[in-house]
Amino acid sequence: MNKPSVIWNNLRALSNLHRKVTHLDNLPTYFWLEPTNNCNLKCVMCPTGMDMLEVDRGFMDFDLYKKIIDEISRYASAVTLAVSGESLYHPKFFEMARYAADKGIKPLLNTNATMLTKNKAEMLLESGVTSISFAFDGFKKSQYEKARVGADFDKTLNNILYFLEEKKRKGKNSPYCVLSILMLELEECSDDEQAEFLARFDGLIDEVRIREVSTWGSSFKDSDTFSFRENHTYHPPCSRLWSTSVISWNGNVLPCIYDSNHEMAVGNIKNQSFQEIWNGEAMLKFRQSMVDEKFLEHSPLCENCIVLGTPPIIGIPSGIRLTLADSATNIFGYRFEKAALSLANKLRKGRFTSKTVN
Repeated sequence: MNKPSVIWNNLRALSNLHRKVTHLDNLPTYFWLEPTNNCNLKCVMCPTGMDMLEVDRGFMDFDLYKKIIDEISRYASAVTLAVSGESLYHPKFFEMARYAADKGIKPLLNTNATMLTKNKAEMLLESGVTSISFAFDGFKKSQYEKARVGADFDKTLNNILYFLEEKKRKGKNSPYCVLSILMLELEECSDDEQAEFLARFDGLIDEVRIREVSTWGSSFKDSDTFSFRENHTYHPPCSRLWSTSVISWNGNVLPCIYDSNHEMAVGNIKNQSFQEIWNGEAMLKFRQSMVDEKFLEHSPLCENCIVLGTPPIIGIPSGIRLTLADSATNIFGYRFEKAALSLANKLRKGRFTSKTVN
């Protein structure tokens, strides 16, 4: 990874966005790669868990994965190895993480931690993964198990605590570990109950992050199962089309992580190079629809999107803040993201899409 070129690519992305350029001379530095869209849970806020997937389910072939990493390694800074499934399901997940790390790309993981056995915890600590987000949506058993249907509160909590204790025992600074809690408001929880739960992570977790719920664009926009913010005011263009990309388990290139059914697939990495797809006809049309503010005609999936519904901060739109923050972590470390999140909440008077509570 060339750190200056990553920063430069993101600055060009921001410039192209503000100038409403649709054929880009910058490449994305942040990718989501999907090891699998299979999952072992039935989470109430997830299209996979709610059996809303109409695409085939499967596991990314390791040779395809290597082909992708080899191609993007010249300009990619980070890959989150998760999209619509539980990545620890993949039999070669740890080889995937190590391959990216050895190619100079930071591998990141989002996991529900239900499959994080002691053996996998040891493997994960040595895998090269630089940051882990543990999705644990509840401060107490009843609250958590209403959200993460099929998971056991105590077992999963112990999986996470074992991993964190092993990391501490071995004196490792990496991976940076975040406990991520969605505010689904499925059940009341007192301040004392929250404090008692969070106390279990004292001295172990790097960050506890409370996050606003996404409806996966229009997927859950009419749901009354959980609480979420309705977005009636949009702030286009969606800067993720200028700065990030998603590649599914079967090679489909998607413009958005919320496109779980590949409705807006813009190409397939098996048939074209990524750079051809990045400035291909489908992507150019999608970007132009954003510039013209006709994106809902082009993609109904964008309705109620949390990214489009979040206003810019000092001229920097929601989507591209992710990649700019990631490029900064290459120099300042992951605690920079924590500091940036704190600043964003100050600027938004505590009404930002996520906040750090420790």
